[in-house]
Formats: sequence, structure tokens, C-alpha cells
Amino acid sequence: MWRHRDRLGHLICAGLLLVNLTVATVSLTGAGGPVMAPGAAPVLPLREFRVVTVAGEVYTQETLKGQPALLMFWAPWCSVCQRELPILRDFYQTRKPPQLRVLTIGFADSRQNVDEYVNAHPDTFPFPTAYDERNRVATTFGVNATPAFVAVDAQGRIVLTHRGGGINQNPRYQAFLSSLAKSR
Repeated sequence: MWRHRDRLGHLICAGLLLVNLTVATVSLTGAGGPVMAPGAAPVLPLREFRVVTVAGEVYTQETLKGQPALLMFWAPWCSVCQRELPILRDFYQTRKPPQLRVLTIGFADSRQNVDEYVNAHPDTFPFPTAYDERNRVATTFGVNATPAFVAVDAQGRIVLTHRGGGINQNPRYQAFLSSLAKSR
């Protein structure tokens, strides 16, 4: 009888492990395709998207074609985003390669909250900032966490997706920036 319980316990543990691995795999692949893990280097085509900035400019995959871009998905309630946005601003104003386009996209909150945050922190947003209605663009990119950064090369391919803060410490992001400096 004890052996039966032990086997049953092992089977339950194995089943839970399998479920956890499946959930982890789904989290890494997201709704829009694979998200690159550290050290991995797949390059994905940029998917169709459309956002309108606070200033009324329209951004699509077509408007980014031919130019490398860095997209940052953020939310007003996200404390990590609140720390990362000024870091991105400083990068944008002092160290950004001239050909790199930067676009921040507020999502996972209401348009009113995103607009209020942008208006309350005008010095933080020297770059175009858009709102992602119903999280459509985030879903397209497989983004389900804040902040998330997506680097796109000049050929319109996603070369890096970075979740969380500290993108400047990401070696693949640094390599992406170095490649831009060499291509001038």
C-alpha cells in the first residue's frame, strides 16, 4: 500500500513538473511567437502593427522599414518601467546611434492613465510615445510583461526581446548597438 502511494506521489510530482514546463514554454513563446532567451539568436520578421503616438504620428512596420528601432512596452503602474524610462531618455538624448528609432508603447492600462503619466512626466518622454489599444501590438509581439524591449534591425527583423529592466546590461543589446555604430 505504501509503495502504491509513493508511486502515486511520484506520478503527481512528474505531472506537476510537466505542467510547469509547459507553462514556462508557453510563457517563453508567447502569443506572437518565440521570445528569445538569453544566449539564443533567432531573428524573426517584424509583424504587422499600427499605433498612434500621443502627438498623432502613426507608426507601423512599414514606417520602421529600413531603420533599426527599439520599442519599449511599459505601463504607468509598473515601478520597473518608472525606473527604466528615465534611463531610456538619457540614452536617447546622449548615446543613441543616429539611425536608431525609439518608440515607447504604453499598454496594460487605460489610455487615460497612460496619457496622464506622459503628461505628468514630460521630460521623461522626448521620444515618440503611443498607446496600445486593447494590447493588440503587445500581443502581436508576444509581450505580456512590463517593461519589455524589442530591438528591430534595418531589415525589419526582430533581433532581441528583453523582458524586465536592465536592458543596458544585456550583451545581445550591446552587440546590436555596436552593429549600428559600425554601419554608419
